Amino acid sequence: MMIAAKIFAVGILLVTQAGTPPPQKPMKENRAPVAAPPAPLDEPTSAGVDRTFAVALTEGNAAELDLAHLAMQRGSANEIKAFAGKMISEHEGLMNEMNPAIVRFLDAGTPTDRLSPFDQLARQHLEAVSPPDFDQGYAMSQIAGHLAMLTAFETEADNGTDPQLKQLARKWLPTIKAHLEMAVNLTQHIGGASPFKSH
Repeated sequence: MMIAAKIFAVGILLVTQAGTPPPQKPMKENRAPVAAPPAPLDEPTSAGVDRTFAVALTEGNAAELDLAHLAMQRGSANEIKAFAGKMISEHEGLMNEMNPAIVRFLDAGTPTDRLSPFDQLARQHLEAVSPPDFDQGYAMSQIAGHLAMLTAFETEADNGTDPQLKQLARKWLPTIKAHLEMAVNLTQHIGGASPFKSH
């Protein structure tokens, strides 16, 4: 009886092990939790998060300022122009303070006012629509833009390796959060379809 029980137990063990995948090699410790583009061979991998942030900030801030100036020209609602004016003032201040820290992570000669291809398309669309549609389109673009900026700032604040850049990201993070909340409220006041409306 004992032998039969042992054979049965061994059989169960073999079946269980057969369905278990081979153990994987343990992951290296201290790996950054946020994926970053592979760094060039002559650049330390640890600086990848900082460089990604510098590029995202440069492009995102350029889009914020460019679209805000366009909103001052084409916006029809007073709320739109007031919001755009605040974005110009605060994003210019943000970039003036952060530019000396991020320029070290940008390619030489990179213009800080260059729009990404996506932002260029967004601008072309907003230039072509009617004034009421412009107001809604601009407000929605501000939700998307500040969500992207918020992600960039949070990633740098949590995982950045450059002390100066990390400190600045933490300093300006509450401002980016406030801008996002303002953009959400803006879509509600002008009748836009905000995905964050409360029910």
